[in-house]
Amino acid sequence: MLRPDLDAFLHAIFLQKQKYTLTGCHCLYSPYESRGERRVELWRRAIFLFDKSQHERGPFYEASYRDFFCEPRTAEKLTPDIIGFSSRFFCIVDISMSDQKGIEMKKYETVTLTEYLKTLFPAASERKNCGYPFLVTDLLPATKYPGYNLIQVYQPGSAEIEHLEDEVLLKSFRDWTGFVFPVPSYGILAVPESDEEELKPKLAGIFKKIATDGEEMTSEGIIQLLMGDLYSSFSAKSRANLRKKVENICDYVSDGVLREYARYDSSNKSIKITVDVSNPQSRAKFSRDIESWLKIIPLSYFVKEEDLPYDDFADKDEIEDNND
Repeated sequence: MLRPDLDAFLHAIFLQKQKYTLTGCHCLYSPYESRGERRVELWRRAIFLFDKSQHERGPFYEASYRDFFCEPRTAEKLTPDIIGFSSRFFCIVDISMSDQKGIEMKKYETVTLTEYLKTLFPAASERKNCGYPFLVTDLLPATKYPGYNLIQVYQPGSAEIEHLEDEVLLKSFRDWTGFVFPVPSYGILAVPESDEEELKPKLAGIFKKIATDGEEMTSEGIIQLLMGDLYSSFSAKSRANLRKKVENICDYVSDGVLREYARYDSSNKSIKITVDVSNPQSRAKFSRDIESWLKIIPLSYFVKEEDLPYDDFADKDEIEDNND
């Protein structure tokens, strides 16, 4: 638990940050109450660009980009959010809630695929880069810098195409009028880049499930619940980053606000939560302690994401590259 004076200080900063976020930015974006919900919805909409529903098709899907991989490593050691594949081309996609991300997009202009990605998504001939990379955002309006294609996915969406070599994809985006219907949820509760503050509400629900079921759950099982249908679509390194965040939180609550109920096994990377669910008072006290934990603001909330260290987990495609 934080000291009362420090807790109050951080809460004051939190309120100030929320005030700046609401009043300091003139951009409109998806109307979600939290940053975490907004991030997940943006990822859902980005994924649906490569998918279809009963009512509509995403523009990448329409142009036969049916396969994609999330947060892979390119041959240049860059990590875009998504690489999509058609039979002849590949596309680079980055997802951002920041209006300044466009400044960084030029680095993706000449990327190439690793041998691992070529093997994972084989093609009859060498795929070419479809053109400029894509930046997917929910900001409206979004600042457009030179050197990439901009996709605004909320609401309903629009595309500003600067340069594409793939004529089929170019036509698909010219014909696209945005998403009219809600996109699938894909069972996503969080993504690897979700921070601790964003993960807490989702983990609270999972902790209640563990307590109700009376079973132990590993960090791997938890991230499978968090990532839903997209679990296997993310690189091993990205899954490891999210798993590490979950393990840190499980360890923290077991020694802190949930120590009366939770036991974290660091060797098995698992958590067990014991609550007498047949006792209404025990259930009520556990719920109150969960709510108390949710109100604690982690220090990481006050650190910019770009300043956080990137965990150096070995990824399969990196291993492939090192063996070439």
